[in-house]
Amino acid sequence: MTSNLRKRHRQEKWFQRMGLFSLCLALLFLGIIFGKILITGLPAFFKTEIEAKSAPQHLLNPYAQYVDQGKWTAASDAVDMYYKNGYPGTLSPQDSQSIEALKSQNKIRLSFNGAFFTHSDSSAPEMAGIWGALLGSLLTLLITFLTAFPIGIGAAIYLEEFAPKNSHIYWIEATINNLAAVPSILFGLLGLLAFIHFIGLPRPSALVGGLTLGLMSLPVIVVTTRASLSAVPFALKEAALGLGATPLQVLFHHVIPSALPGITTGVILSLARALGETAPLLMIGMVAFIATPPSSFLDPATVLPVQIFNWSRSPEMGFVENTSGAILVLLLILGLLNGLALFIRKKFETHHGF
Repeated sequence: MTSNLRKRHRQEKWFQRMGLFSLCLALLFLGIIFGKILITGLPAFFKTEIEAKSAPQHLLNPYAQYVDQGKWTAASDAVDMYYKNGYPGTLSPQDSQSIEALKSQNKIRLSFNGAFFTHSDSSAPEMAGIWGALLGSLLTLLITFLTAFPIGIGAAIYLEEFAPKNSHIYWIEATINNLAAVPSILFGLLGLLAFIHFIGLPRPSALVGGLTLGLMSLPVIVVTTRASLSAVPFALKEAALGLGATPLQVLFHHVIPSALPGITTGVILSLARALGETAPLLMIGMVAFIATPPSSFLDPATVLPVQIFNWSRSPEMGFVENTSGAILVLLLILGLLNGLALFIRKKFETHHGF
């Protein structure tokens, strides 16, 4: 008896240690990946400037005359890479000596790269920014929300509270559950066929992207909303009905407020997933080079994950920095959305006394 008890205790401790080891290993790999992105991406938020009168013209950014009119002028991409990372690139030995001379005279410096947040895509890495992609992501996400939220919530409420329990409803429920696990690229094919080839909407637009991501998010919202509704105690419904409330009053005054934390969390996390998707948007043509920010839902547009994908294919060192910098911005936005979901859930749970 004692030996069996000791054996069980040893097995439990071994299991705990293996779990702790797995957790530490996962955190180590995550830290290495994030650290690499952070080290590579932080320089993208800064640009190299040269005192214009003190440097040869070919060391200056050829586009600088349009963005910098003051004493300090943006340096070329090659100079920027050399000054920030020591990467000579296409610079000649004479150019490297000129840069070192500018360093010693304090006529070259780093400053905040506001253009990274205010410019759209460009063939020149020092002029490229994420504003157009951010605006496209915002417009696309708005269409996704307007499409998936009302339809998904309404379908979930009907299936959970009012639908008859017959074979047809069971078949619909099984189909929705299966759709929630379908690879996202298949929704891209569906959007390509339905919205572009059949309806004829403009291809690289936020409207088509939002509708496609809305289709992708719809099953997830239905499943999470139904799970939140089914978690509401049945005794709460019986008590409300026993006091004379109608089924609709029970639903809107008791069931939905009680399930609201889970519903809200599911919707926000679905939108966060849609924000980070790339594959379905590649299928509908949002991979195109977009140098002008969209001004409407029908204008050509791209999104931040696709912008990252496009930049990652370029061998230029400037675009390598831009890629990591854009990843950091995307991670920050996704972190804020997940934090918002947790905050709303805790707030509603505290408010309703759960």
